[in-house]
Amino acid sequence: MKNLHDNLFVAGQINASDFLKFKEAGVTTIINNRPDGEEVEQLSAAQAEELAKKHGINYHYLPMANGQPLPPNLIEEFKSIVAASDGKILAHCRSGMRSSFIWALGAIPDSKVTVDEAIEAAQKAGIPLQNARAVLESVKP
Repeated sequence: MKNLHDNLFVAGQINASDFLKFKEAGVTTIINNRPDGEEVEQLSAAQAEELAKKHGINYHYLPMANGQPLPPNLIEEFKSIVAASDGKILAHCRSGMRSSFIWALGAIPDSKVTVDEAIEAAQKAGIPLQNARAVLESVKP
């Protein structure tokens, strides 16, 4: 779990044993951007939601398939969850890349960050968002 921006953190795939650690770290909301079934052993969204509820963490399933077009309203839903959440928010997928990309696609047009700031924030979190610079430039205000 690495800080991306303000109270938003990103991570790769999470496991059942991680939920207590997230609760202890102050995570109040989890956004799962990984579709079910990408890997055989990953937690399903239903399993993760049950674990989140058990630990008093809000859970949202907003999947984005790797290499596929963005689902309609995904960015707006992501932004709404972030805006409405108190405490730390953890967005995750397989590596954290998709979650960081979704955040940047919402934050850049809203002038919360510039393209360079989004790329730098992701880099500090270990995410190579510079590979998506052309797409991020296309959403600048």
